[in-house]
Amino acid sequence: SCADMLKRGFEIGLSIGDTQVALLNGVHYIQKCFLSGTNLSILKKECDYQMRLIEAHSQPVTKIYLVALQETISMLIGQAEPSNLKQSDEDVSEVGEFPLSKVFHSVMRNFWLGHVERCLYYAKRYSAKSVIAQLKTTLVVFYGGLSCFQCSKKLNKKRSQLAKKAINVLRERGEKSAWNFQGKIHLLEAEMLSSTGKKDKARVSFNAAISAAKSSKFVHEQGLACELAAFHC
Repeated sequence: SCADMLKRGFEIGLSIGDTQVALLNGVHYIQKCFLSGTNLSILKKECDYQMRLIEAHSQPVTKIYLVALQETISMLIGQAEPSNLKQSDEDVSEVGEFPLSKVFHSVMRNFWLGHVERCLYYAKRYSAKSVIAQLKTTLVVFYGGLSCFQCSKKLNKKRSQLAKKAINVLRERGEKSAWNFQGKIHLLEAEMLSSTGKKDKARVSFNAAISAAKSSKFVHEQGLACELAAFHC
């Protein structure tokens, strides 16, 4: 997998003394593991290990990205104060690649901590920017789309449009990688069907979302689909 190749790059870089390449691969490895649902406690230990290496070898740029990952993971496993979330969210700048990454982390933190209004706010802010990272952009659209349904039982016109846009974006991505996106498509469609009162069709889509997430080994998305299906029932 992509994560396995990045981990291999990290190990090879360290073995030949190229710490810059090693640590760059290492940060991307942690990010891919985070996005695919790897156990967060294990990832926290990996972050701490790589942070020690980054500080020992003076890699300030790589450190910026790892700090964002480390903070997000710490918040999600309850090892960071809620005040840190607010401070990190408010420290988002308007331009540049890293500020976009910070917005991405704000979306992830707020969604998984249940702050769906804030998640939707940052998702809309991110989508207004130029596209730099396709995967991050797609995930922001996905979680923003789900937040539209979580904010209220009935969609208003604006949120309905955002949710439909999210479904269209995910369908387009799904044509290129069903393994990554099919479960997400089913889940958005299930939420849309549920919100419009099409209960039987929604149940079919929720089951499809659960099966697709399980097949792709995205355990976090499988759990999310099960939770949302239970709310539907």
